[in-house]
Amino acid sequence: MNTIVSPAIHNRVDQIPYNEVTFHPHSFGDPAGRLFWWRGELYRGIRSEWTTTLRQLLRDGIIQRLVNGGLLIETLPTSLKIDDYEMVVSHRHVPFASYPEEWCPAMLKDAALTKIQLLTELARYGFTLKDAHPWNILFDAWKPVYVDISSIVSISDNTAWHGYDEFCRFYLYPLMLMAHGQDRIARRLLPELDGVSKADVSKLTRSALGFGSMFKPISYSPSVLNQGLLQSWRKLLVHTRQALVPKESRRQETYLTSLEQLNSEVEKISLPSVNRNSEGSVHEGNPIPPPLLHDDWTEKQRSLHKLFNELRPASVLTIGGDMTWYCKQAAAFGSRVVSFDTNLVRVTQLYYDARNNKLPILPLVMDFTDPTPSRGLSSHWAIAATERFPCDMVLALGLVHQIVFKRYLNFEQIGQGFALFSKRWLVVEFVPGEDPELWQGGSDRFSWYTLDRFMQSLRKWFRSITILPSHSQLRVLLLCEK
Repeated sequence: MNTIVSPAIHNRVDQIPYNEVTFHPHSFGDPAGRLFWWRGELYRGIRSEWTTTLRQLLRDGIIQRLVNGGLLIETLPTSLKIDDYEMVVSHRHVPFASYPEEWCPAMLKDAALTKIQLLTELARYGFTLKDAHPWNILFDAWKPVYVDISSIVSISDNTAWHGYDEFCRFYLYPLMLMAHGQDRIARRLLPELDGVSKADVSKLTRSALGFGSMFKPISYSPSVLNQGLLQSWRKLLVHTRQALVPKESRRQETYLTSLEQLNSEVEKISLPSVNRNSEGSVHEGNPIPPPLLHDDWTEKQRSLHKLFNELRPASVLTIGGDMTWYCKQAAAFGSRVVSFDTNLVRVTQLYYDARNNKLPILPLVMDFTDPTPSRGLSSHWAIAATERFPCDMVLALGLVHQIVFKRYLNFEQIGQGFALFSKRWLVVEFVPGEDPELWQGGSDRFSWYTLDRFMQSLRKWFRSITILPSHSQLRVLLLCEK
């Protein structure tokens, strides 16, 4: 976790040379301010049109209260100056920036609820957000946090939230598709400019508006309550409230009520990955299975435990099958952990484990052989995963043979991929061709698949390779160092 440089230290250098800053590729269209890097720290330049609002938020302690509540990224004013901006604030840097299409459905739902909670707290002070897309939320390991302070604006006279349509297209509608088993399609549509439309949901779920009880107005049974009498009481209540309650309070009350209803709609979305079928059960709040006793560890687990203890990598990226045990071991030794997996059930369970136990683990739906690419001019829409997730150590178990025999990639491609994500170490498991569990399709096309050739390829990017014992006499672990 990066420490924000204090204003006292900033006093040493007031003017930031413009040619020394690197502007964030995603920060370019906001008239209120712009993110930039300078000397390894993250700052936001604030333009004059939004300075008054920011000073009020800081002076009244609103930003600090939101930070203390875990809703907003840590933000401090500075005495720094930079051309074209009236004010500069510093932000804590979230180490790994992930995108909504990389989150499991449970993460998208938690991000939506965090956004609504932030809107609710802001409304109590007369503020709201001018946009609602999920790219302004980052997962700091398991914790969603809002990072765009310049999106905060005063509530207008119109009680309707202008970001509602955007919230639906990037939160509510994608979650509806996911609730109907259309996770793959929702994930593909999320990064599109228009997100998921109501028409998309209607077509893909074969229902015009039939999403259970969602969007259905509250109804009262005539046998319980006379409708005419109800309407009369409603009119009387409205007139009484208008006479007794100031207009500003009525507007705030209406807005808070709409947010409460929106929160209810999101809460009641039931996701398939939370209540699984025959593949296994994944339930929010499930008790975590008791840890294996040290005597029950496999040789591979003993080797990895020893490596985590000796090397103490600051960050670890795990790639492969069920890596839960290894993620938790790395976290126990102080590493920040990112985990790539294509299995939605495993990603969801790991997310719940990390969230419920506050572990520094960020689980993502990511295919190592097809990671999120750079998109847009100068990566303005998406920064490549290879630039966002390099870690001190990459841990890849039970993966190489899968890539070779199912994806038909060669050692050169695999080794280069590992090197892109590894800052220093790679721990990779090699399953030889004679392993009884290995499938080669009865063909000689994979005659090149040998340990010696794999190590030869890895030496192009890693200067040293050490062979460690795995859980069988045939399989080996390779500790590679750049």
